[in-house]
Amino acid sequence: MGTVERRLELLKMEGLGFSQAEIVKELSQKHECSDRTVYYDFECRKEWQPVLQQLSSHDAILMKIVNRYEQIYRQASVKLLTATQEIVQIGALNVMLKVNERVCELRFCLKFSIVILRFLWMRRRLIGLKGWVRLIILRWMAL
Repeated sequence: MGTVERRLELLKMEGLGFSQAEIVKELSQKHECSDRTVYYDFECRKEWQPVLQQLSSHDAILMKIVNRYEQIYRQASVKLLTATQEIVQIGALNVMLKVNERVCELRFCLKFSIVILRFLWMRRRLIGLKGWVRLIILRWMAL
């Protein structure tokens, strides 16, 4: 097993809620490497994680998030249709509702960000670069 497999498993274990120490212990034994190697994977993850998960653009990230929400929604809808207990059906409906809310929030935030960026771009063009820099400095100082 190589570096890529170890790093993929690191991300999976972290996503499942394992602590850093547990991940290091497990992966160093499984992949027959030193603890320091796994700790180094944690330290330099900002360099390899985007490449490994193909997070090169904002669109790719957005699509990946929406895809995960869709998978959660599908699993919940299967539970809703196959479960015999009422409490499980209610739980599945609750998950489906939350997924819908989050997808709507995600789309709203994305649209809102685009509108704000367009507004700022137009304003920058109107007041010129010097005025734009002055405006940023004044707003930063107000914080």
